[in-house]
Formats: sequence, structure tokens, C-alpha cells
Amino acid sequence: MRTDVEKEAGSTLLKKYGQFFKQQYQDCISIFNNEYWEENKTFLPVQVVMESCELVPITELVSSDNTLMTKVLSVLSSLCIEVMTLKREAYERHFIFLAAYHEYSKSDISSQMEAICQLSAFTSRCEDTLKNLCTQTFALFAENIINLSKIQLHYIINHIGEMFTTVVLLELLISSSLLTRNWHNYCKRLKSLKQSAETVDLADDKFIAVLGAIDNITAKVMNDDIVQNSLNSLLGLRKTLIDRNCSMIADQFSHYLRHAIASLDKLVQDKPNVSSMNKCIKINALFVVNSHLFGNNDKKNFKALMELNTKAHSIPIVGTTVWFPEQFLQRYLSSLCVSHGKLSQTMLKARQAYMNSKKSSLTRDVTTLQAVCTQWVLNMEDIYSSSHRELGAAEMNVHSKTLSDGVDLASNINYSILTLINLHLCLGVPLSKSVLKSLFEVTEVLKSIKNAVSRNHDQILNSVNMVIQHLTFQATCSVLEVKKTLMGDKNYANKRLDDLTCIVIAERALKGTVTLERNIAANIALSFIPESIYLDDSYEKLGLLLEKIQSLANFMKVMEDLCNCSWVVWHQNVIPIYFEQNFTTQLNVLKLKYFLMVLEDCVVFLHKTDKQFREDKANELLDNIKVLITENVLRTTNQNMETNLRLHIHSHLQLDVINPFTTDMTKKLLLVIDRFRVQCVYMAVIPSLEHYLSTMYYNLTTVVLSDWKTYGEMRQMAKFKFNLTTVKDNLPTQTLEQGLDVLEIMRNIHIFVSKYLYNLNNQIFIEKSSNNKHLNSINIKHIANSIRTHGTGIMNTTVNFTYQFLKKKFFTFSQFMYDEHIKSRLIKDLRNFKEIADTNGNMYPYKCAEKFNKGIKVLGLAEDGQSYLDLFRDLISQIGNAMGYVRMIRSGGRHCCADATAFLPSLEPTKSFKELAEESGVDPKVVQASEVLESNINCLISNFIQGTEYFKLLLDVFAPVFRNPKNIHLKNFYLIVPPLTLNFVEHMILSKDKISKRNKVGAAFTDDGFAMGIAYILKLLDQDPSFEALHWFDSVWKHIKDERKVLDEQKAKGSVQLQQALALTEKKIKTLEEEFKLLYYSLTSARIFFR
Repeated sequence: MRTDVEKEAGSTLLKKYGQFFKQQYQDCISIFNNEYWEENKTFLPVQVVMESCELVPITELVSSDNTLMTKVLSVLSSLCIEVMTLKREAYERHFIFLAAYHEYSKSDISSQMEAICQLSAFTSRCEDTLKNLCTQTFALFAENIINLSKIQLHYIINHIGEMFTTVVLLELLISSSLLTRNWHNYCKRLKSLKQSAETVDLADDKFIAVLGAIDNITAKVMNDDIVQNSLNSLLGLRKTLIDRNCSMIADQFSHYLRHAIASLDKLVQDKPNVSSMNKCIKINALFVVNSHLFGNNDKKNFKALMELNTKAHSIPIVGTTVWFPEQFLQRYLSSLCVSHGKLSQTMLKARQAYMNSKKSSLTRDVTTLQAVCTQWVLNMEDIYSSSHRELGAAEMNVHSKTLSDGVDLASNINYSILTLINLHLCLGVPLSKSVLKSLFEVTEVLKSIKNAVSRNHDQILNSVNMVIQHLTFQATCSVLEVKKTLMGDKNYANKRLDDLTCIVIAERALKGTVTLERNIAANIALSFIPESIYLDDSYEKLGLLLEKIQSLANFMKVMEDLCNCSWVVWHQNVIPIYFEQNFTTQLNVLKLKYFLMVLEDCVVFLHKTDKQFREDKANELLDNIKVLITENVLRTTNQNMETNLRLHIHSHLQLDVINPFTTDMTKKLLLVIDRFRVQCVYMAVIPSLEHYLSTMYYNLTTVVLSDWKTYGEMRQMAKFKFNLTTVKDNLPTQTLEQGLDVLEIMRNIHIFVSKYLYNLNNQIFIEKSSNNKHLNSINIKHIANSIRTHGTGIMNTTVNFTYQFLKKKFFTFSQFMYDEHIKSRLIKDLRNFKEIADTNGNMYPYKCAEKFNKGIKVLGLAEDGQSYLDLFRDLISQIGNAMGYVRMIRSGGRHCCADATAFLPSLEPTKSFKELAEESGVDPKVVQASEVLESNINCLISNFIQGTEYFKLLLDVFAPVFRNPKNIHLKNFYLIVPPLTLNFVEHMILSKDKISKRNKVGAAFTDDGFAMGIAYILKLLDQDPSFEALHWFDSVWKHIKDERKVLDEQKAKGSVQLQQALALTEKKIKTLEEEFKLLYYSLTSARIFFR
């Protein structure tokens, strides 16, 4: 007992402790200016751990004036504490060693000797503790030293079951591993050295001692008889019991088993989780102990047990080890199992039915589980939010229930995953990818529960402390009520001294921190109070309260164990399958962090086993994980990002429709997540992506230098869209996007205008045909870049070459117009037009143009099948292409000047550079240089602002010649324009049809050179008014309207077959109208240039 001085010292320390925290709180409030301090809900590297440690010895904890009762309670409490200590050691050290042994099968026995010796010592401790606990319990009945009537030893029997279960599982894990085989081989090799003792650097006595120790370990651990030895050692205890006492303790065992089987049967059916399944192992173990000790082979109980086992048919222990109840019972209760029929077949069918049922409902179960888990996580976030700080009794009940539900949920998931995957392994049934992916989803759910607990770690600890205090208060009140009842008897001091002692000890044990030692002491003390003293079912309620208190105290540790997914170590072949998923979907990206938490569990587990086996499996796994993430996540992300940027840059092309909510959002989400962490290995998305893009930009630009601009735009888009900073490639700054060089075109302009087609709207030339898979094109940028390369002086030279080319083409043009057939036909058409002008609304008849177009073919055809009108049209198109090229030269020059003037602050004339240099009194050479600079700038500004009107020059130089009376044969040119336009439209319809055909020779979609040529020649001949007087396009629209009217009349009267033919006619009329409209627009636009 503590002295008064110790109590006073403790009180003083507690006061100082409280003052310290009060000062800290006041300092915190002053810093935040009375604002609410929002707690940081992140997974912090530093955490508060709530793990109570009992400093008071158990003998002092249960001490009292009743010496005999104190001895009984201290002995049983110490043994029960030892049982729980051994159980914890088994799961934390020895079970892990045995389960992981297969992963380290190449390791030598000599390197494992320390672990094996500890295993042997642990086995001895377990056997001794089990025997000692049973001995002490039986001694109570044998010696009859205390009143045993109506006491309840369920709690002690439970710990006997815990200890024997540990022994059973230890034997199972040893027999399931390769340890025994390797150990026997090691023993053979060691004993073979006995024949040649001189080769061993050991004295004879030491070598004999080593062999003796080896034999001792073999007999203790390696003969698969640990359970049998334990049972044999317990049989000798029956001799100390007389019949009456033997029946009393046997009744206690039977009652416990009956009650446990009944409650477990319902629990396994409703909540099949890790805790309930482990209890099933314990019940089977206790049934075997009961049968061997007391010969109690109650068939009714055994039948109930088998019904329970049919539901709990497969219980995963550690790794891939599964405990099968029928194998255990057939070995140790063979007589009862024989009478039970085909037990193995029944259990096998139960397992197969379980597997099939789980697989068929797996998808539905996963969906339900995700919904339940999400609801639980939301509840957690809600009840542990800043708005719920004050806890009343109702809130405490809610917190307690929520935490309990979380444990049940995690326990159920853990059991379901391990059972399903290990059953497939044990029964040799392959796991399909669909089932495996569903299991991945369940694992992610489990980790989301763990994540929610980690996020609210500090809040949960605060809540658990308050709830435990509340429950402890309730338990203490219940004990005080029992004490009050007991003290109501006037002679209680004489009759009920032992009972009162137990109540006082239980009360004192509860009035302290929540530790395992205090909980066990309280439970054992309460179990020695006769059932008659308790009011109604207060004993059971007290037991449940103490169990609830202990489970809350261990909440963090239990959740850590249940959410630990280190079982993947034994199934590492499924890890690559997970990374085969498509991580471009948003959901998979979000879930990836949960699977990385699973892999981290595996690495932590291997770190522990590496110390036992002296190998380095953890780093091997880390290296494999890095490769998988690099290959399947980072590289895929890099390629997807590159594709995304390329599609964005080329979005002006005809692309498929993309849903931005499924692609762009996911990519940005990956960038937001950025870092992946597994233990001490960090892998970042952004640096990897930036490095990939920088390398790609550089390498591809050096391969095709003309793509420098595309990759420059992609670089800027990556910065704008995803905030990615790439390394500049620092390649030589030069313009390479020139296409065909201006000099090359200028020297071969006669070939250029015949091989390329002009587009008036986009100012682009497109190659007619090519032997390559692509067609070359030339636009303003190409011309501007060429001018930048060769200088602006090349523009005048190019126009001069064009002038020489036009001279030759106009000579051919004049010869065609001078031909008697053409001239006479045009005069005839003019006369006819004038005759019918009044009746036809001054419109040139469409029929007349058709007639001219057909009549010209009578004059003969060229070698390639073209008529003279086709050749004349081609000639005009070439003239128009030449004019289009001149226009492009001018536009390119202005683009070049615009780029050059971008560095000038203003285009307005400012103070002279020469004058400023002279005023500054600088060197004459500097003055001269400033004068040259000023001259260049003025030239640049004048070229940019004014430019040269090349069209006007080419009009002025040819117009006098064309309008000369000597060239009177050209005066009727405007009359040939309608037939020419009709010929051009027919030509374009044929050319566009060829685009969709396999043979694309002659295919084209634009030829605005014809419209440009017609507009230019009409202006040269000053025949624009004459052409407009023909009202040619009005005639075309009238003709199309008349054709449609006739078509509509035929549609109203025609048959089904005729309707199909009329549909083709209607399509032909529509195509004709579209082409005439395009020509009309192009011609109208081209004539603007020459006004």
C-alpha cells in the first residue's frame, strides 16, 4: 500500500501538471486571438499513442487483509496476465516467423538458430503456464479452502482456452512450414560430423552439449506433438481431484462450452469476423481439453459444435495458414468424429459452397460494402468534427457504437478477404481476374477505414478517454450496488468476508488507469462473488462493461491489426495485376493511394522478418514496387499527358469528341496527388512528367527540326494548362518552316502554277498530286520565313519573274481568242444575246453556255482527252495562280516586316538617331552607324505601313496593251466567261468526286486561281461592266430554279422507281448550285482586288 507521503507527492505533481497544461492553453488562445483553432486532420509523422502501462505490481493491486483470498486472486490474475502476454508474443514474433518461413526457404538453419531457440523456450513457457493455470484452478476445488458454491469460473476457463489455442496454432504453423524438414536435415548433417569430430572446432563435451540441445529442441518442437504433450501433462491433474470436486469443475467447463457454442452460433451467422472465428478455435480447443480431462463426450454438445464448425469451416491464422476444425477434431477426438459420419466431405462441400456463394455475390457485396463503409467514414468525420466537442452521455454512446461498428466492419472485411483468397489456394482453385479486382476494391475499402481513423486520430483518443471514464464510472457504480447489497446483511463480516474482499479489490482495480492487469484483476475478483449476490443479470452486464472498456482502450491497436494487409506478402504475384488497371480513370487514381498503403504494410512486415532471417527482402520488394509504379503509372501518365497536349495543339483539325470530365480532370488529379510514398521511397508524378516532356521535346525537335514551333506551343500549353515547367532545349534559334523556297518557286514559276492549286480564302497553295503519302502546301508563314532568310529585295525580283511568265501566257491567251472558230462563235452568241435580251430579262441564256461548251469539243480533243475550252480554262487558272502567288509574296513580306517591327517601341517617326548621336558627341563611326540604323528602320516602317501595290503595277503594265485597238479580237472575251464558268464547275464536281475514290488522280477540292484569273483579265480588258450586263449568275439561279420546279412536278406524279432516279437528279442539281455559289463568291472576292 502507498504511504501518505507518496500520496501527497502524487497530488502535488498532478497539480503542477494541470497548471502546466492550463498555461499552455492560455498561450495558445493568446496567439490565435481567441479565434477557434482548427485541428490539422492529416496523417502526421508524430502521433500520440495511448498505451497504458501498469506500474503497480499485481500482488499490491489485489492485496487485502484477507490473506487467503489475496493469494488466490494474485496467483490467478498473474497467470491470466501471463497467458495474454504469451498470446501477444506469439502473434507478434513466433507466428510471423513461422508464417514467413516459406518466403525465406533458402535461408540457412544456422542463421535462424536464435529464433528457433526462442520458439522452443516459448513452447515450454506455454505448456508450463497452461499446466500451472489448470493446477491452480483445480487446487481451489481439491483443497476446498474457499467457498466455491455458485461462483463462476468462466473468465478463468476462457484464459485456459486462450492458452491452449495458442499451443494449437503454434503446432499448426510449425507443421505447415518447411522448418521441420530443414531442421531434420540440419540435425542429420550435424550428427554426421560426430564421426569426424576433429574437423569441428569444438571440444567433445561442448559438441555433445550442442547435440543434446538439438535433441531437446527436436523433441520439444519438431515432432508435431506439442498439443498431445500438453494434453498428456494435464491428465495428471485429475488425480488431485476427488469425484465431487471433479464433477463441479467439469460442470463449469460444460456450462461454459454450452453457453459459448450457443452464443457463437448466432454470432458467426450474423457477424462472421476475425474475433468470432478465433473464439470458434478456442471453443474447439476447450472441447478437446474438456474431453481429455473429464472424459466428457456429450454428443449433444459435439453435434452443436459441428454445426458451428460447418459455418466456421475455414479460419485463416497468419499468411496462408488456415485452421480446419475437422482435421483438429479428427486427430484429438477421433472416436466422436467417427460416429459423426463423413465429416471431411461435409466440410469440403461447405467450403466449396461458401466459395461459390461469395464469388457469385462478390460484385453486389462490394457495392454494399462500399456504401456501408462510406456511411461509416462520413459518420466518423461528422462526430469528430469541430462542432462536436462537448460529450454528454448520449454522445458518448454514439461515439462508442461508431467505434465498435468500425471494428466489426474492419474485422468482417479482413476475415472475408483472407478466407476467400486462402481457400482458393488451399483447394487449388485459380482466382479469376474479376474476383481479384473485386478483392482489390475490398482491400481499398479496408484502407479507407484505416485512413479515416488516422485522420481523426487525436480526436478519437480524446473521445475514447472520456468514454472509458464514463464506462468505468458505470462499472464502479454497479460494483458499489453489489457492495451495498452485501453490506445490507448484518452478519456479512462473518459470513461473507471473502465476497466483500473480492468486491473491494474489484472496486480498487477499477479506480485507476485502464490497463490489462487491472481489467483481469477486476474480472477475476468479480468471478469469485456468488451469483446470488448480484441483482438480476448485473454480473453479465459488468462483464460486458469491462470487455467494452478493454476493447476501447485497445481500439487503435486492434484497428491497426485488422486493417493491416501484410498478407499480400504471401500473394506477391497479384501485385502486377493491380497495376494493369487503367489509371487514366479518376476513380482508380484516387484509390491508388490505398493500395500503396497495402504495399507499405508488406514492406514493414518484411522489415521485421528480415531481422529474424538476416536477409533483405524488404528492399527487394521496394525495388519491384518502384519498377511497377514507373512502368504502369508514371510512364502511362507521361504518354497520356503528351497525347493530351498534342490533341489540344491540333484541336483545329477534325478530332473525335472528348469528354473533359473523364480525361483532363483525371490527369490534373494525378498532378494534384503528385507524390506516391511507400515507406521511405517517394515517387513524384510532376518531376517525372516534366523530365519526360523535356526529353521528348528536345529529341523530337532534333529529329525533325521543322517541328520546333509545334513543340514550343506544346511547352507553353503544358505550362498554361498543367503548370508544368520544362527545361528549355536551347537549340539554335532559326526558322526552318519554309516549305518550298521562294527562290525555287521563282525560278520554276511555270511549273509551280501548273502543279499547285490556289485557295483564295486561306491564302495557301496545295499540291495537285504527289507520289508521296502527303501533299505539300505553301502558306504565308513559309513565304515570310523565306523572305526573312533571303531579304525583302527578293520580293521585287519575284514579281519581275511573274511579269515575264505572264507575258508568255498572255501570248497564248491572245492566240486562242484570235482563232476564227472562237471569234466567230462569240460574235454569233453576242448577236443572239442582243436579239433575245428584251424577252429574256437581259440575261445570258444558260442553254447558250451549254451549247458553246459542247460545241467546242467538236473542234477536237488534246492527247489527254481535254477540249480546247478545258485547256483555255487551265491557262486562265495558271494566270490566276501567278496573281495569287504575287498576293502571297506581298502578305509574306508584310508578315516579315511585322515580326521585325515587333521590337520597335513605336512606328511613329521620332527624333533622328543621327541627330541624337551628334548631340552626344560620340565617335564619327557611331554617328555613321546610327544613320544606317535609322535608314533601315525607316525602310522597314515604310514597307510595313505602305507596302508595294504589286497588283496595281501588273495592271498598269498590261492594261494599255490589252486595250490597244490592235487587239480588237479580245473585245468579246466577256462572252466566253459563262461557258468557261460552266466548264470550271463541271471540272470541280468531277475533281471533288475523285477525293472519295480509290484512284485519286485529278482529285482537288479548291482551284481559286480560275476566279483570280478571270477577275484579272476582265479588269485588264476593262470588261467588268460588259460582263455584269450579261447577268450570267442570275441566269444560272433561274435555270436551277426551273430545273427544281420541273423536278417537283415529276415527283408528284412519278412511281417508286422514278422517285429514286429523281433523288439522284435532285442531288446533282444541289451539287451544281453549291459549286456555282462557291465560284460566285470567289469571283466576287477576287474582283475586289482590282477595283
